[in-house]
Amino acid sequence: MSDEQQTAVALFRALAERMRTGDVTLRYDFKRLRHMDSPVAVEAEATRWAYATIAALLAALWFGGWLVGLGVALAVAILYYAVGTRMIERNIRRRIDEHSLGGLDDWQKLWRFGGVTLVARDGTTCAAPDGNWMAFVRGMGAG
Repeated sequence: MSDEQQTAVALFRALAERMRTGDVTLRYDFKRLRHMDSPVAVEAEATRWAYATIAALLAALWFGGWLVGLGVALAVAILYYAVGTRMIERNIRRRIDEHSLGGLDDWQKLWRFGGVTLVARDGTTCAAPDGNWMAFVRGMGAG
């Protein structure tokens, strides 16, 4: 392993420790993280909602007509934005915690993609992908 890789590994461990202690938190840009190219997005999560919407709409149109169909479409849209997006965001957070923060390679993939911002307890921030997370951690006295 090269010195640069060893440094990255040490800084990643320091970052993970800072996050465990609460000295650093993550701020999420879910619009970006839900994108189909995101390393933490699962397209099937949104697709399930689309299929359920189509099925409910077709059933409503078939059994109740266009007014009932319109009502069902409105109800499903409200349900998706009130519940579905929160479920998807919770799953993205879980995947970041379990996978991206579990290893340097996954963390670097997420960082290069963007959609997360490191926030220090003092309010200092470092946003992916333009910010340098290693310099951010070094600035906190690690590495």
